[in-house]
Amino acid sequence: MGAQQRRMEAAAAQEAGLAGLAQAERKLAESEAAAAAWQGRWAAELPGIAQEEAKALYQAMQERDARAEDIKERLNKSVTFLEEKDQTIQSLQQKLVELDKQLIQWQTQWQGNSKQLAEKEERLRQWVGEQRVEDLIAAAQGRLDGLRKAATDSAQRFKEADTLKQESAKKDVMAQQVAASAAEHLQQAQERWRQLLEQSPFDSDDAVVSAAIPSQEAERLAGEIQQHRERERELASQLRELEQKLGGAVVSEEQWLACTERLQQVRIEDEAALRAKARAERDLEDVEQRHVRWTELENKRVEVSRQGELLSKLQSAFRGNAFVEYIAEEQLMQVSHAASQRLRFLTKQRYSLEVDSGGGFVICDDANGGVKRPVSTLSGGETFLTSLSLALALSAQIQLRGQYPLQFFFLDEGFGTLDPELLDTVITSLEKLHDDRLAVGVISHVPELRARLPRKLVVIPAGEAGNGSRVVLETL
Repeated sequence: MGAQQRRMEAAAAQEAGLAGLAQAERKLAESEAAAAAWQGRWAAELPGIAQEEAKALYQAMQERDARAEDIKERLNKSVTFLEEKDQTIQSLQQKLVELDKQLIQWQTQWQGNSKQLAEKEERLRQWVGEQRVEDLIAAAQGRLDGLRKAATDSAQRFKEADTLKQESAKKDVMAQQVAASAAEHLQQAQERWRQLLEQSPFDSDDAVVSAAIPSQEAERLAGEIQQHRERERELASQLRELEQKLGGAVVSEEQWLACTERLQQVRIEDEAALRAKARAERDLEDVEQRHVRWTELENKRVEVSRQGELLSKLQSAFRGNAFVEYIAEEQLMQVSHAASQRLRFLTKQRYSLEVDSGGGFVICDDANGGVKRPVSTLSGGETFLTSLSLALALSAQIQLRGQYPLQFFFLDEGFGTLDPELLDTVITSLEKLHDDRLAVGVISHVPELRARLPRKLVVIPAGEAGNGSRVVLETL
C-alpha cells in the first residue's frame, strides 16, 4: 500500500511539474528546478522503478480493475438470471403437479360417473316397465349431455395442462442451457482472473481488494487529472500563441510588468467608458421621454393658441358694430354676385358688378379687358340695367330669407332709354322672373313694352267734359 501511495505521489508530482512548466516563460527556470528536485526524490525513494514503467504499471492496474469490475457485474447479472429461472422452473413444476392431481381427480370422478351411469342404466332397464320410455330417454339424454360437457371441459383442461407442461419443459431446458453458459462464463472469468493475478504484483485476491481505490476517490482523482490535463493543454496553447506573437523576441520582466500595468489601466478605462455609456444611455432615454412630453405639450399649446386666436377674432368681430358690418358686407357680396350674373346676361357678358373695399359698387368692363370704372361712367340705359339687376337680386334675397314672401314687384319707368334689342332682352328677363309666387308690375309709356305685356292696366286721364280718369284692363 505504501509503494502504491508513493507511486501516486510521484505521478502527482510529475503532473504538478508539467503544470509549472506551462505557466509562463518567467517561471520556466523555477519549474525545471522543481522537476529536477522531484526526479531526485523519485530516484532516491524508488531507485529500481522508472517513471515510464510506473505509469505503465498504474495504467495496467486500472485496466485490470476495470475488467474485474466488469466480470463481477456480469457474474452478478448471471446469478440473478439463474435464480429467476430456477424460481420459474419450481413454480411451473408445482403447477404441473397440481394439474396432474386435478387430472387424476377428474379421471377418478369420470370413472365413478361412468360406473354410476352403468348402474343407473341397469336400474333403468329394470324400471322401464313402470315409467314412460320417452321420459326416461329425455332425462337420460339431459344427463348424458351434462356428462359430455363435463368430459369436454376435462379434456380441455387436460390439454391446457399438457401444454403448460410442455412449455415448462422447454423453459427448464432453456434455463439449464443458460445455467451452463453462465457456469462456462464464470469459469472463463475465474481463469482470466487467475492469469491477471499471476501477472500482477499482488499475491492474492485480498491484496488486490485492499489495494483498490474507492470509486469516489478514483472519480475524484480522475477528475483532478482531467482538469490538470485540460489546464496543461490550455497553458501550452497560450504559450504557443505568445511565442507566435513575440516572433522570437524576448520580453523582459520590466516590460511584462509594464504591459500588465497598461492592461490594468486600459481595463479600468474600459469600465469607466462602459459606465459613461450607461449614464449616457439613461440620459438619452430621459431626454427622449422628456421630448415626447414636450411634443404633447407643444401640440396642446398650438391647439390652445389657435383657439385663442379664434376667440380673439370673435372678440374683435363682436366689438361695437363690427359684427353687423361684417354680416352686412357678406350680404352685400351675395347680392352683388347675383346682380353681376344678371347684369352679364342683360349686357351679353359685357359688364359685371363688383364691390370695392369701401363698400361701393364698381363696373368691370369685360369687353374692354376687364377695366374697372365707377358706375357714374355708365349711360342712362346701362345705369337702368345695373339698377334692375340689383333690384332683382335684392328681391330674390328678400324672397329667400324673408319671413313673409314677396309676392309683387314693381318697376317704374326707365325703359325709354333702352334700344329695341336691349329692351327685348330686359322684357325676356322679366318674363322669366314672373311665376305663380311672384308678380312683376311695370309702369311705362314705351309702346314696344306695352305690346309685349299680356295684361295691362291702362290709365285714361280725365277729359275736358269733366269726366274723371279711368283704368281699363287690356289682355292679349
